[in-house]
Amino acid sequence: MSSTRAVLVFLVGLAVIVGALTHARAARADEIAPDLEGADLRVRAQTELRRLASAMREEDQRRLVGLYVAFDASSSDPRAQVACDDDGDYVIVVSDAMLRLLTHIARAASYDEAYGSRKLEEHAAFVVRSQTPSRRLLPPPPGFYDAEAPATYAERFADALSFVVAHELARLRAGDLVCPKPTKTKERGDDDWTSAEQRRAAAVAAGIYPRHQDARDAEAVERAKDSGRSALGALAVLRFFAELETPRARAERRFAPTYLAHHPCASARLASLQRALELREQAGD
Repeated sequence: MSSTRAVLVFLVGLAVIVGALTHARAARADEIAPDLEGADLRVRAQTELRRLASAMREEDQRRLVGLYVAFDASSSDPRAQVACDDDGDYVIVVSDAMLRLLTHIARAASYDEAYGSRKLEEHAAFVVRSQTPSRRLLPPPPGFYDAEAPATYAERFADALSFVVAHELARLRAGDLVCPKPTKTKERGDDDWTSAEQRRAAAVAAGIYPRHQDARDAEAVERAKDSGRSALGALAVLRFFAELETPRARAERRFAPTYLAHHPCASARLASLQRALELREQAGD
């Protein structure tokens, strides 16, 4: 082998090694944010409901006795709604896909706050382009993040989860749904949402949603803030879903989560909530 050819081979090999190392660094930066497991996310949702419910007035706690979170095992359809279970108890139903989506929303929002980026909108655009109905909800693609996850990631996830749960709690507190015979007794298997219960919940959802969205959002933020959360999670959730409703997204998307069907007009909800927060700030509250 000539010396010139040997040098070329060496340079090509070096380029491959450098490229691999660069890719590995990018992957590590992309993967550095905590990734909660499904069981952890369910525990967080249960804990958040207990936090929020314990701060309600005593009469509301008595009326909503036995309220719990039931989990829809769907990994493809983000949803959160109120329902009555087959025993007549009050339930807030949250899908595993929604819990996972909230981790993505929180991660993107924390990056945007730290680095002045628009990762939240970019992730929503990726979902519009790439998500296939009935397939597991996609995480951001490799290389999507090029810096370490900010320390606010966990805080923003808690804020976003609190808003989603608190919105549904506000609907139950306001009487948007009345269950026939709530009790303190918790039956075995209540945490799992059966297909029969899901069908009944879907049938009554049209009579509950999307009425009174602004009022329920405002109450949700108040309850979340009273329990130590910030409004930044609520704004992040609404920013994400607003991107799924842009004219371009409507034309491109094949994926329409149930949450968006029950809670439409995310951009209007976002604007309304921002106005409410501005008024509160002006009032010095």
